[in-house]
Amino acid sequence: METSSELLSHTAEVKLRVRAPSFGELVAEAGRSLGVLELGHQPEFAPGPWRQFDIQASDREALLVEWLNELIYRAETERWIPVDVEVRTATDQSLDIRARGIVAEETPARVKAATFHGLEITPVGDGFQAEVVFDV
Repeated sequence: METSSELLSHTAEVKLRVRAPSFGELVAEAGRSLGVLELGHQPEFAPGPWRQFDIQASDREALLVEWLNELIYRAETERWIPVDVEVRTATDQSLDIRARGIVAEETPARVKAATFHGLEITPVGDGFQAEVVFDV
């Protein structure tokens, strides 16, 4: 399975469908896709230095929401948007992630929060799929 993502129309919200061969790659692709959503386009310049993130939660769904909300917080407070994401380790309750990003000229205001609304990470074919609803 190839890693992929697509934005789906959803009333007053944005839904992101992410597919990847592993849970770690699913988390990484979700982070990269959120960056594109925040910027409104794929960035055309080199990202800055790597930043380290250690995320802990009760299960995979909570890990994904915590990770995405951490990125949304960074966008709001620092104008920092992820462009390149690597998940070093991913378990059912923790993520060891590093990401590089860019500092946007303006604070992105596209996404307010990742939600648990309808969130489920499911095995599909030779990988995983998740649909995440964002408040916008």
